Amino acid sequence: MKHARILIAEDEQATCKYINAQLKMEASINASVDFACNRDAAIARLDENPPYDLILVDLWMPDAHGVLDREAGLKVLKRSKQQHPIPPQAIVITANSSSETALEASGLGIYDYISKPINYTHLIEVVKEMLSQRNDKPLSQDDSIGSADDYEIIGKSSAMIEVMTTVGRVARSETDVLLYGESGTGKDFVARAIHKHSPRCEGPFEVVNCSAIPAELIEAELFGIGRRVATSVDQRPGKFQQAHGGTIFLDEIGDLSLAMQPKLLRVLDYKEIQGVGVKVQRVDVRIIAATNRDLGAAVEAGKFRSDLYYRLKPIIALPSLREREGDIELLAWHFLRKYSHGLEQHRPFSFDDAVLSAFEQYHWPGNVRELEKAIEYAALTCTGQQISTRDLAPEIFDKGAAPVPELFNRGTAGAGTNVDLLEADFRSLLNAATIKEASQGFERIFLEHKLKQNHWNIQATAEQVGIRRQSLHRKINELGLQRDLNKT
Repeated sequence: MKHARILIAEDEQATCKYINAQLKMEASINASVDFACNRDAAIARLDENPPYDLILVDLWMPDAHGVLDREAGLKVLKRSKQQHPIPPQAIVITANSSSETALEASGLGIYDYISKPINYTHLIEVVKEMLSQRNDKPLSQDDSIGSADDYEIIGKSSAMIEVMTTVGRVARSETDVLLYGESGTGKDFVARAIHKHSPRCEGPFEVVNCSAIPAELIEAELFGIGRRVATSVDQRPGKFQQAHGGTIFLDEIGDLSLAMQPKLLRVLDYKEIQGVGVKVQRVDVRIIAATNRDLGAAVEAGKFRSDLYYRLKPIIALPSLREREGDIELLAWHFLRKYSHGLEQHRPFSFDDAVLSAFEQYHWPGNVRELEKAIEYAALTCTGQQISTRDLAPEIFDKGAAPVPELFNRGTAGAGTNVDLLEADFRSLLNAATIKEASQGFERIFLEHKLKQNHWNIQATAEQVGIRRQSLHRKINELGLQRDLNKT
């Protein structure tokens, strides 16, 4: 069982200690426990620590001055939800059953209710059940590093070997890093691998999705907020403070506003932050940023600062799945073992040859993430022991290559294209000596056609065919494609 962090918010210290002792006696529970014996102490625990996996909270608790607050438990849970979009699950300890209906409708992450006097055997069983279900769920972006299996980078292609070699070299340093790759290529896995193999591996690993936080809240989220800055807003640290001594992963940094970019540049240059209503503070943090956008093009368009872009280098470029020759089948078997093991039937699965062929031919716009979900779906829907094409989601075939005659009948050749010559080019591919030669021939015809469609707009063509602009430039040079200025 993965390590869990538990907060017990209960006004009787003896009860806290007894619950902790019972948890330690269970070999199947791997957890560290914090106590809070009043409402304000519980809220302070939430503010000062990384997210908890489970909160055990009493509904009625005193405040720091000993005054009973009948909504103390609700306030603790509301604070937890304010801090994290997906709050930790909670077990409510209550002697007041009339409040349970209101709690059920409150959406505060309630998992179960334990009535007083506490049945400790039942409580421990509920904790074990809750933690086991947590282990079966996919990890969210705020989960801790986890085990090696959770974030294993799999690949034998030359492209991935190059990436892993670079990751190994970069990890041992303290330099900040920018990861570039399409959605689903595993940038989060690489970021965690860098942290895990770095001198900071014992420190925290904090994740921020820059595209998911409104522009007006991102500064407070990153750098924190001071006391009495606004009505009903309490002081709380930002993600950089929480990552002190460790690593912060800024995902989708290409979505960071121009107003925030110079503030991040200052952190990179001086390791200093200034929260909302807070004095300048120094932080010891390594920054790993990631994007699926072409930041070079964003710099040219005035949407990303050039000094921030150059300061974030070195860049590790993650290849798309279609660029990873030989990795699709390897990953497919890995995910099949993963999801067949999780099924109650524990059936041994294998792939029909046609399935692996379909995987190799599919474009995989969602990359490794899409492949994983496709196999999870197939494992759930398969009724036998061999996954066939009928167990796959239909979209895997919808985007497959059409036969040559159908291609022309649908009129996809485009205006101004000599269909007879284009069809002759396709037919000539059948005379190629090797698959590699035929593939290169098709790639040349395909890219030349797409470039003409887009009037040789490199960025537009790259986005249409699903590759990076730099990769398209490289392919144009390799294939010897040239623009005919008299026709385009």
